[in-house]
Amino acid sequence: MLYTLPNQFNWSVTTDTALFGDGAVVLTADGVAHTKGTNTAVLPGIAEDCYGIHLLFTVGNTDATARRSMVDLLIDPAAGVGNAGSSWSVLINNLLMSSPGAVTAHSGYQFYFPLFIKAGTAIGARTQDLVGGAAVSISASLYGKPSRPELVSVGTKVQTLGATTATTSGVSVTPGVSGSMGSYSASLGTLTNAAWWWQLGTGLNDASLSDIRLVWDIAEDATTKYICASRIISASNSSLERNTKFAFGKELPFHLAAAGQDVYVRCGTGSGAADSTNTACVYAVS
Repeated sequence: MLYTLPNQFNWSVTTDTALFGDGAVVLTADGVAHTKGTNTAVLPGIAEDCYGIHLLFTVGNTDATARRSMVDLLIDPAAGVGNAGSSWSVLINNLLMSSPGAVTAHSGYQFYFPLFIKAGTAIGARTQDLVGGAAVSISASLYGKPSRPELVSVGTKVQTLGATTATTSGVSVTPGVSGSMGSYSASLGTLTNAAWWWQLGTGLNDASLSDIRLVWDIAEDATTKYICASRIISASNSSLERNTKFAFGKELPFHLAAAGQDVYVRCGTGSGAADSTNTACVYAVS
């Protein structure tokens, strides 16, 4: 059988300057809770077309304090290669996370989006928080120059489902306990476009987190609950209110869903009961 070489990316750019760096750029929320702060430059205009972007959020936790952040990823397509952005628009809105810890201790909150971003586009971000004036750090890594562009699936837009900006939270979820998955949530919303790539954001409202592991499913269709992304892992640490979420679970989150379908989530714990007031948002790439 003929072996087909897979794609590899031959260009990348990143904000990371250290092996265990905690977010090259600090985002600060407005002094009023649940209000977006200042637009902040993350990367100047990129030198190549981007086909995928990895986002890592860290140091958004405070000991003995409930923290939730919602971050907008911003772009300025007209910035030009190497130039700072100034006229921002939102590419992805309201990425939900809860108390992301330092990367030296945990892995922070991670998202990966296979999105096309043209050369010359500057990248920025802004955040809001449950705590007014609180900060979270962001690292961004972009990938381009595919060796096999015909093999690369890439989207151009992201729909956010389930976000409530007034409380910096998502749709309520009741986890299963001790190795079982809980029931599916209410609908997070309805797809406005056909979608094929899925990411998860999670939130808590707990000032004393437990040392516990949660796993999550994203599903679509009110009746059948077709799985879109399976076992995306989120883990909490009790000592300093630190939380982790990976971009992928047991498999890559490929699943084609038609416009008009509703989206749901469920989760469960590895052992014991979950921390208080779990909520979730979903991000669907078209």
